Amino acid sequence: MKCPTCGFENPKSYGPCQRCGKYLGAFSMQAPKQADTSARKPTFDFSKEISYTSRAREETSTHEDIAKKMKLYYLHGTREPNQRTLEVILKLMEGLRAKNPDTREIIEEAANYIHDQYRLRWVAIGTKSAKDGIFRYESLVGFRDEAMLARKRQTFKAEDFLQDARYKGWPISDYSKMYFEEDKPYSDGAESTFNRPALLKSKRHSPEDALEADYLDVHIFGPDKELIGWIETSGTITGKLPDVQTIKTIEIIASIVGAALVRARQ
Repeated sequence: MKCPTCGFENPKSYGPCQRCGKYLGAFSMQAPKQADTSARKPTFDFSKEISYTSRAREETSTHEDIAKKMKLYYLHGTREPNQRTLEVILKLMEGLRAKNPDTREIIEEAANYIHDQYRLRWVAIGTKSAKDGIFRYESLVGFRDEAMLARKRQTFKAEDFLQDARYKGWPISDYSKMYFEEDKPYSDGAESTFNRPALLKSKRHSPEDALEADYLDVHIFGPDKELIGWIETSGTITGKLPDVQTIKTIEIIASIVGAALVRARQ
């Protein structure tokens, strides 16, 4: 209907004008007479949507259907970061429940998850040898071949992690310690253990920046808080330091790995 006020051609002959809002004429629930719509702009046909919605509401779901939908949502939900974290923790716990836990497999799974999920440049996990009490790297993810070989030759003692005489660090929590490039947290000649030694001694431009020699150590404890291993990570591939959520998740994973190591040594 053409609006008597502004002349706009409305699709309905009742209610307010779509342009000026003025009242068109007598209100009626009856369908308006067919009018020429050749000059009208195309509008969305809500009838199909309403019809589909109505049919969907009328459908009844059995408990089997509900179960299938829940499984589908569960699978899709694993794409979310938090859901992915829970998924990996469940998988690690599954390995922990085994009669004879495969600690090597658990450590590899943990290292790969941390590296991929939090987009860290590299991740390393090391353990204490039951034979000589020396700490060595076991799993290295994200390293260049040269850096990986150099790290595999390294050995550490418990005091290297718990004291600052050799490597100065900054405690973040009861489990984690942050090391910054400004404190030179590596021994002389260990530059080759980093992926990009040419970038050592770079300048930090903001508090969020992660430099080449920055790294986080998360301790793996056994009974009576005995240090039996550690998880070592770099900054992110975007050049930022790991955030609190990342650190806390790595601490949980370190606890699971610690439980697996204790069980395997019993």
